[in-house]
Amino acid sequence: MGKSSPISHILVLVDGTDSSFHAADCAIDLASALEAKLTALAVVDRDTLRQLLSVKIVADAEMDEFEKELKASAQQHLASVHERAKDRRLTIEEVLVVGNVEEIVPRTVEERKVELIVVGGFHSSRVTRDLLARQRQQIVDGAACPVLVVK
Repeated sequence: MGKSSPISHILVLVDGTDSSFHAADCAIDLASALEAKLTALAVVDRDTLRQLLSVKIVADAEMDEFEKELKASAQQHLASVHERAKDRRLTIEEVLVVGNVEEIVPRTVEERKVELIVVGGFHSSRVTRDLLARQRQQIVDGAACPVLVVK
């Protein structure tokens, strides 16, 4: 690990959007340059599932199947980031968690001693109506370490 670098562990959030893949590419470049450990985190957010259920977009009977599909999709996104890192000869740890993003990210940062979070960019005007933008804003607001927002 880069002993002279103040950053030895980077966490990148992967949600399948173009901006999260762009953030992953940036995190891979940074981790490579700093010789830092890199963790890619995908979260299947139960709050999102509950919101869909509450507005009747998803019926109770569909909930389990929908969660399985979200997990499979998140695993594919992590695999894609893994391949990007592998192309740069960088080892990356992939983490898939089911729960609330607002709780999982701070816990992951603390448990894994993360020193930099990298997230995809978002438009502040969409924070109130766009779930992913709101989640990213919550991460930026509540982070215990620096956050790099990649546009």
